[in-house]
Amino acid sequence: MFDKNTDPLLNWLIILPFIFILFLIAVFLAFVNAEGLSTEQRLDYGIKALTTTGTIFVGIAVFINAFYAAKRAEALDKSAEAANKSAEAANKSAEAALKNAEAAQDKQITERFAKAIELLGNEKIETRLGAIYILERIAKDSTQDHWTIMEVLTAFVRENAPLKKEKEQESPKIRTDIQAALTVIGRRNTENEQEKQRLDLSNIDISGVDLIKANLERADFISSNLEGALLMQARLQNAEFYNANLRSVVLSEANLQKAYLSGTKLQQANLYKANLQGSFLPGANLHLANLVEANLQGANLSGAKNLEQYQIERAIGDRTTCLPDYIEAPTHWQQSG
Repeated sequence: MFDKNTDPLLNWLIILPFIFILFLIAVFLAFVNAEGLSTEQRLDYGIKALTTTGTIFVGIAVFINAFYAAKRAEALDKSAEAANKSAEAANKSAEAALKNAEAAQDKQITERFAKAIELLGNEKIETRLGAIYILERIAKDSTQDHWTIMEVLTAFVRENAPLKKEKEQESPKIRTDIQAALTVIGRRNTENEQEKQRLDLSNIDISGVDLIKANLERADFISSNLEGALLMQARLQNAEFYNANLRSVVLSEANLQKAYLSGTKLQQANLYKANLQGSFLPGANLHLANLVEANLQGANLSGAKNLEQYQIERAIGDRTTCLPDYIEAPTHWQQSG
């Protein structure tokens, strides 16, 4: 009788005549001059008939409302199910698109990396410079390639700026591409590195290099020549300078905490306000080195060469500072630490 696709109002219009007929029957039964029934009985009978009719009407109404409520709930369930399926399909499509984009990006990075390596060996210096900056860009774009690129750049420096024999060390001006490679290394994002990873810059000649404010934590400069280099405010924590040449190097306000400087040549080096806390300097040559306001707390200078008493008078130290036997700790050091 009822079609779920039919408008509810139309269904009501269909059943209303039946309700009206029931109503007329009740009235007829109530007021027909039936033999043997008093007026009071007829009224009572009519009222009961009307009540029955009303009950039937309410029942039909409840049934119809329940019927259409069930249909609406069923429609909503189907709509929700369809929406969920659409959402799942959209998620799968998005995941596939993301994988395709990542694959395309990886392919592009691989191609850029290969091209940069090729250009790094070019004879023209401007081409090599371009390759260095391409590699820097890749290191920023791809964290997984970061350390590989740092190894490529340090290898480039070692190959193109090898340590010369002492008689050949005339401290010529550093090559532009070598300076660029070291600058890129010095401004790298160390958050993409592991603590055990160290920059290998040993046995190189980079005298006169400009590495102001460079980040060279955990760099190995073993036996390297950095004479006259500018390293103001550089970060050199845990760096290795064993047997390195740091003559006349400018290290003012540099951070050399826990740096290894054993056997290092530091003649006339400027260490003004440098942080040497916990550094290791046995055998270092400190002739005329400027240690004014340098922090030597916890530093080991035992066996240091050519260190004069006046050099440490204005330095910052304490009882944990280890000095050569021929140097006395300033009085104010004994009162601290």
